[in-house]
Amino acid sequence: MSIHAQRTLVRQLLDDSSAAEAPTAYYALFHDPTRSTLFTQADDKGRIIGFAGLFQTGIDLFRPLVVLHCQSAGSAADLLDQALTPGRPYLFFANASQLALVGEKLRVDNSRLLHIYRLDVRRFQPMVNVLARRKASHDGSPRCVIESGGQQAVAGVNWQSPGFAEIFVQTDPEVRQRGWGLSVVSGVTQAILESGRTPLYLVEADNAASRTLAEKLGYVDTGVQQVYADVIYPSH
Repeated sequence: MSIHAQRTLVRQLLDDSSAAEAPTAYYALFHDPTRSTLFTQADDKGRIIGFAGLFQTGIDLFRPLVVLHCQSAGSAADLLDQALTPGRPYLFFANASQLALVGEKLRVDNSRLLHIYRLDVRRFQPMVNVLARRKASHDGSPRCVIESGGQQAVAGVNWQSPGFAEIFVQTDPEVRQRGWGLSVVSGVTQAILESGRTPLYLVEADNAASRTLAEKLGYVDTGVQQVYADVIYPSH
């Protein structure tokens, strides 16, 4: 079955208009098809009940990203058996509810729980900073940079689907507390809105500074968490 036919099936399980499902939906439905492999499972009536996906990304050239969306532990176990190679390391990126389904099928290390924040447009007030320069990344996605004295803050997009885009921000330690991070995230947020997408911001629960930054710009916690972890598949 072609990747396009599989995506038609997978779409039955996902709501790509939901911020809570947007990270999973991006990889399952919109990531470069030449770097995507899907494994699907149906019940005895032919209804799709789960999928696992392997994706080659720029995050790690040697460890594929694993995305999982299943309704039961049995389905998750069957799909991981199909998709993964014993002893090989992977990156696991899925809704936090999926982690409970994998049980002992994966050896999980360095697990991070990320809160999914979505912009509330009514609360967004752009930050004006004459140092902030908006530009496009090599893939055409928005980017905003402040550079001064050899230090910089940069914000951009990790991924974007037709409906959403996830923002990242990096600020040199020496220039934190100057509002540079806030300014560059504001610039990218504005560019995403202009493209017709909804900005998302994923942040760990204990990263108080990053959560404060998001909330100052009008991002609100959806209450849904995404897990990002190093995993190894021990065996079938």
